[in-house]
Amino acid sequence: MLTQLGIFLRKLRLDSGEIMKEMAAKLDVSSSFLSAVENGKKKMPDSWYRAIVNLYNLDKEKQDELMTAIEESQKSVEINLEDLS
Repeated sequence: MLTQLGIFLRKLRLDSGEIMKEMAAKLDVSSSFLSAVENGKKKMPDSWYRAIVNLYNLDKEKQDELMTAIEESQKSVEINLEDLS
């Protein structure tokens, strides 16, 4: 499930003309980890906020949009019941 954060990151990446591998390299993670964050399967590392702001020179409006996306994405919880009887 694509989260608000995932939508923001994907749009930022595409607007910057980058593929996932390039953004992942900038954030010093694998493409699969970045994909998992975009899809809500992994939590975004706290250090990414400042890194994204600096790497992409986000203005105040975009910084606020990123923070809102982070907060919205943290409101959902996924529970894996696969191994439960």
